[in-house]
Amino acid sequence: MKPQRIVLWITAFFLVGIFVGLSFRESISGSKGSSMDQFFQYLQDEYVDTLDIAKLQQQAMDYILSGLDPHSVLIPVEDEQQIAERMQGSFSGVGVEFTIYEDTLVFVYIMEGGPAESYGLKAGDRIYAIDGDTIVGAGLTNEFVTQKIKGPVNTYVTFDIIRDGLSLVAAVQRDFIPLNSVSGAQMYGSMGYVKVDRFAESTTEELQEALAKLGDQGMRGLILDLRDNPGGYLHEAVEIADLFLGGNKTIVSTKYKDGRTIVAESKRGDKYEDLPLHIILNDQSASASEVLSGALQDHDRATIYGTTSFGKGLVQEDKQLPDGSTMRLTVAYYYTPSGRSIQKPYAGADLPGEMEGLVFQSDSGKILSSVGGIEPDIELSNDTVGSYYWGFSFGTIDDFAFQWVDARRQKIGTWEYEDFFNMKVVDDELISEFLKYGGYGLYVEDLPMDQLTELRLMMKAAIAKNIWGFDAYVSMLLNEDPVLKQVIKLSSGTLQ
Repeated sequence: MKPQRIVLWITAFFLVGIFVGLSFRESISGSKGSSMDQFFQYLQDEYVDTLDIAKLQQQAMDYILSGLDPHSVLIPVEDEQQIAERMQGSFSGVGVEFTIYEDTLVFVYIMEGGPAESYGLKAGDRIYAIDGDTIVGAGLTNEFVTQKIKGPVNTYVTFDIIRDGLSLVAAVQRDFIPLNSVSGAQMYGSMGYVKVDRFAESTTEELQEALAKLGDQGMRGLILDLRDNPGGYLHEAVEIADLFLGGNKTIVSTKYKDGRTIVAESKRGDKYEDLPLHIILNDQSASASEVLSGALQDHDRATIYGTTSFGKGLVQEDKQLPDGSTMRLTVAYYYTPSGRSIQKPYAGADLPGEMEGLVFQSDSGKILSSVGGIEPDIELSNDTVGSYYWGFSFGTIDDFAFQWVDARRQKIGTWEYEDFFNMKVVDDELISEFLKYGGYGLYVEDLPMDQLTELRLMMKAAIAKNIWGFDAYVSMLLNEDPVLKQVIKLSSGTLQ
């Protein structure tokens, strides 16, 4: 019997055990247990080949959860730490961004104020050993390097370095490294802008810091970018909504199977309650992003731009299992203040019938969509702007940009990021060199203007990334973002 067929049989028995509740009382060991226990006991004791029973059990549980709804999932032990770090907002490391170039680990960006900077590490350093273990070779991966660099706070990691032909050794003490969830804070005229990438434990605090800085620069309105934000902690979305709402306003209702309803409400006293607010969404804005947007839209507190959001209005809770894995189980629905569900329809859901025929309105009487997701007040799309052809070649662009930067580190060490926006770094000669490097068989004059414009932007962003890190890359692309440009124009026109 093939392993795939074993999983199908496991699933069938598991479903029978859960949903029908059959009691299979005969046991080869003489003891009584569930059908599932005895099923796996038979497999372990009598199946002709050796089986990994724990793995088969995990596959069966994963299969069942995946059939319940789009978001219930089993999280393996090995994925727990990475997920936890992203949501906690920090990890223990040394504060470097790196690349693997020609089988060699190279540091491309050293975080300001981080352990690596304080111990003298520099962008361009080649690392040939970590903690005495040689790491140069064809099998070197990002995952392996990350595992070697991370470790408990206050412990040391030792790097053997080649810099300008010299061999150096640096022992760096690990510390907490922030994983920021708020980025891109800047001013566009009198309009402030900030992007929230996810809702982690530190998101509200990060956003308040960004708003304070923008306020010092004369912010009279705010653009809150929630595009590609998959969600995160509900309480963080609630706290952020509270920043912009007056007191005693419903933010979100959570309704459970047993009839319980938990309502989160705003409090008075936040200084941003009257700040003109504009939110950008796309089809990957989900969950907590939609809770925040829905609350502010229902109370006529923000204008929503972009495209209809993802439509995830299901609440998950983490249930720890004995082997250390986590069952992330859907236990409730989210509802916006007007009573509409964010969740888009899916097979087996009770929700579509519940919402059928209902009409939802904002505080001012504006009719609101209730088909799943948050529908924008003003629809804006990337579809007609730019070709995005070269986005699929970014790996090659990034490799080329790394080599270009690496050959000029002494010169570019004097560059300031703020001046880089206006510098003409990417000319036709550089584009021609790249086209030869990538083996595209093209000349500059062969490229349509939209592709040439896009390639110049992607190349400049990749150069910024290899000098100032990933945030610089994002900021460079953002500066030419067609949707953001439209939102800036439309929102600035609303300021008095």
